[in-house]
Amino acid sequence: MNRTFLLFLMIGTAMMIAVIGQHESSVQLDTMPWEVDRIDDNSIRVFGITLGKTTVQESNQILAQFGKTQLEVKTGADQKPHFQLSSTYDDLLIGGLIAQIKITYQINQKKLQSIYNSIRSSSSQPQATAYPLTRDIEMEYLNTPISTITYIPSIDYGEDTLLQNFGPAAEEIKVNENETIWLYPKMGLKIYILKNKPDRFVYAQLTQQL
Repeated sequence: MNRTFLLFLMIGTAMMIAVIGQHESSVQLDTMPWEVDRIDDNSIRVFGITLGKTTVQESNQILAQFGKTQLEVKTGADQKPHFQLSSTYDDLLIGGLIAQIKITYQINQKKLQSIYNSIRSSSSQPQATAYPLTRDIEMEYLNTPISTITYIPSIDYGEDTLLQNFGPAAEEIKVNENETIWLYPKMGLKIYILKNKPDRFVYAQLTQQL
């Protein structure tokens, strides 16, 4: 083991300790983002969560906290509102790194529209892009399966580590100078390689459009 390698190892360890020391994690998961299990033709499991099967309540138990739940409103390509119900879990310790996980609920647009109508009528910000849920609505949908997982580590793994563990991407899409998307369709995975902030990993059911 040469001195240069030892120096890089010491610097990397110090950075990790500094990052962890600035956060209070609620749970430690001994798993990595490339540990993806294919359960059947349509399901994958990552971070102990099986997409399309694990419920929101089960996710709360796996991650040992309640996520911050909100209804997001986005404008689609057809200029119509598109809704997404999600929960975000902060300050998780996953594979030795502080990370954030965001899950989306497997709910169709018709039901999401109904939730939106209910929340918007009592909101002080009728044109907001995200709305917190009332406790009653949140409890009603605890048994909803999870559709997608977005994983955001606090620091980058680096492209060499990703290639070593995921292998070459099936396709690379260069969005701009600061963003490239690596596609792994057999894992239901998109990795957003970002120049100025940590990379983002998005896992979806294999039957979904990535």
